Amino acid sequence: MTIKLAVLGLVLLTGCGTTATITRANDTTVEAKIVGGDRYDVLVEAPSGGQRSIPRSDIADVDHPGSTAGVLGGIVTAYGIANIAVGFPRCETEGPAFCTGVFLPMGIGAPIMLWGIFTNLASRRALDKPPSSATQGSLFVAPTHQFAGRPDTPGLAVGGAF
Repeated sequence: MTIKLAVLGLVLLTGCGTTATITRANDTTVEAKIVGGDRYDVLVEAPSGGQRSIPRSDIADVDHPGSTAGVLGGIVTAYGIANIAVGFPRCETEGPAFCTGVFLPMGIGAPIMLWGIFTNLASRRALDKPPSSATQGSLFVAPTHQFAGRPDTPGLAVGGAF
């Protein structure tokens, strides 16, 4: 039981951050979410708001988020699979509390592992995708007090910018 609590505590301590740690060659490290990049620059969302670009030539290393959660979640998931393989045959005789304990590590480890994997992959993909345009299309629908010029009939106004 102590091992289960220790593993669970380690998984919870990994945090749920989505910022990458960008180590610059001759400067400080930057903790920011990567939103895009091209051959010359990496565009990041600064914690204080707004976006800034970092020249790729200044970047020594990028530590993408999610790797620790992916590894620890994978360890807990592997333990959960072993726990299910050993404990599942006894579920009927031991009762629901025992059976819950058999499946709990897998139920905790798999989501943490998947979150870590998908967060890591999203950050890696963002490093090489072009940043989205600042001007995106929008669509709005608003209720109006008239329709076709008749004030007694409610209607909708639809508009947008593309």
